[in-house]
Amino acid sequence: MKRLTRILPPGFAAALALALLLGSTRPVFASQPCEPPNVIPKSVCDMDSFYGDRPRQGPVGWTIFVLSGEPDFYQDDHTYFGGPNLTIWSNGGTFKAGIYTQVPVTPGQGYRASISWGAPNAPDLFGRQLGIDPTGGTDPNSPNVIWGPMHWGPGRILNYPPPDVNIDVKARAVGDTMTVFFLTDHPSSSGDNLILVDAIALYPDDSAPAAAAPPATNTPEPTATPEPAQEVAAADAAALAAPAVVEVPPTETPTLIPTETATPLPTDTPTATPSPTPTATYTPLPTATWTPWPTVTPAGPLDAQALQTRVRTNARTLSGGLILLGTLSFTGAGIFAAMFVFLRKRM
Repeated sequence: MKRLTRILPPGFAAALALALLLGSTRPVFASQPCEPPNVIPKSVCDMDSFYGDRPRQGPVGWTIFVLSGEPDFYQDDHTYFGGPNLTIWSNGGTFKAGIYTQVPVTPGQGYRASISWGAPNAPDLFGRQLGIDPTGGTDPNSPNVIWGPMHWGPGRILNYPPPDVNIDVKARAVGDTMTVFFLTDHPSSSGDNLILVDAIALYPDDSAPAAAAPPATNTPEPTATPEPAQEVAAADAAALAAPAVVEVPPTETPTLIPTETATPLPTDTPTATPSPTPTATYTPLPTATWTPWPTVTPAGPLDAQALQTRVRTNARTLSGGLILLGTLSFTGAGIFAAMFVFLRKRM
């Protein structure tokens, strides 16, 4: 960051140096914001280097936070104090976001946070605000954060001596770390809107209000508990002093509670429906029908000639059969005799 003494009128730097020598309690404004007595490291205060890539490219030593919207954080070179600087930009979008850094401090010491460059291209659309968490926390929504005034409207250098634009905020350190926040609120957009941020410092300031004491907690006083040996001795003494009386509690006679007997509900008895008795139907037996035997018609009387003819026929038939039978018998006997002779010769 360039020293502004090169562009200021002659004699102004000497006057400023004299003022610093005369009293360190005199506020340091936009002339040399990152020089002592500022306690934020100079390279962090003047944002000389950056980390990361867009849309979350931030200055080294600072942490980006976004409460709403999708702003674009990136390194730029448009600052009154010599580049680089941080630019927070959005094209048509709204957002609420910022950065914070944690700073080593002296517990109990008062401090004042100050920003020298917070320049929007549409001043009425950007609120600018500084905050301090004296406990060193990093949550911008924490109730521990002490916020300064929110400034809207014209103003690029935001730490002129009052009554000019000044959004400084003061707090007294609770521990050995303080957190400095810068917040910008962009609730409406006119299109291509951005804010340039640079040179955020923290100065010792004895006029800072005392840190709020934590609420008192009513802690009850501890009740003295006798030592175990004392308890045993006291118990033994009481046992010796008083007779051993064992109280037997009266035995309660149980009262019988009558049990309600469930009265069965009447059951509907089904009425038997008589089945109709079948009526015997008389079936007459079949009547036997007499079939008469066939009547033999006797043949007419045989005459003598016909009788003789039938006898002759039967005699012929009988004699022929006898002749055939005799022939067969003689033939069989001959065959048997021949076989007998043949077998005998063989033997």
